[in-house]
Amino acid sequence: MDSIPKDIEMKLQVVLRHIEESAAFDGIGDKDFNDATSVSSLAAASGLSVRSLRDYFKAYTGQSLVNYVSGRRAEYAARIFRLYPAVSKAQAAYSIGFNCPNGIYRLMRKNGIANIDSLRTIGVNDSPILLPFRKEYMTECILFYKQLKTNYEECSTCEFEANNWDKIEAFVSMKHLQAKVTGYVGFAIDRYISDDKDSGTFISGILFQGIHSSVLNKDISGSIGWRLIPSRSYAVFTYKGNYDGLTSFYDEVIATINNSDLNIDIASPYMEKYLNSPTDLPAEELITELWVALAN
Repeated sequence: MDSIPKDIEMKLQVVLRHIEESAAFDGIGDKDFNDATSVSSLAAASGLSVRSLRDYFKAYTGQSLVNYVSGRRAEYAARIFRLYPAVSKAQAAYSIGFNCPNGIYRLMRKNGIANIDSLRTIGVNDSPILLPFRKEYMTECILFYKQLKTNYEECSTCEFEANNWDKIEAFVSMKHLQAKVTGYVGFAIDRYISDDKDSGTFISGILFQGIHSSVLNKDISGSIGWRLIPSRSYAVFTYKGNYDGLTSFYDEVIATINNSDLNIDIASPYMEKYLNSPTDLPAEELITELWVALAN
């Protein structure tokens, strides 16, 4: 196939963002992961025919659409096993849309993981450190977000804030005068199977109240997308210090969760909430909250 036209490339970028959002949030809107990433759904989101989507996607990524989606679904399953080592294979299978546990075995083998237990890096009793946390109820809000490839070293720069949170806030304030910011957040969606964190996705977002989802455009073809965050309870862990220490903090949070009686929603990503900015304060004074969704 000849070089891909620019307008087709933009449509393929929509498809890739659509798949990443579905992997991050276990589906889109009222569609679960399976429905949201079906060939027909992705073709509809991109405005391409099914045949054109398949042909252009393979030329653009080097993979068939089906294999690419399978790989992202396997990464999503791997994330569950990494974050929740005590979760059963059946629970994980059902949480990502399989009707029986055998589906997850086939999925992981197809993507190079013969032993699912090898993904469980933190055992239930491996850490003696149990972190304090609080339970907090968050009312329904709208998340506006941008997706970008992971580069955590840039997250503490003025340029990063200007290109992400500032643009999101300007976009929303221009369209929704009544919108009220309730939090600046981030979702790190790493590649767990390959351990190649440089190829992961970071979703930077702002939570807003005062906007009803019925007035929002369902199209996600632009660089800024949105989704409804339903009201629910969270376990909230607080970290103070340089972002470099967040990796070990995550390990301690995971160990605490797996040694507690918290009823976690394993299909939801962890949400980092930033209470202050590295552009205004020294690194040692930064405060980051880790919000972990609780099952209703």
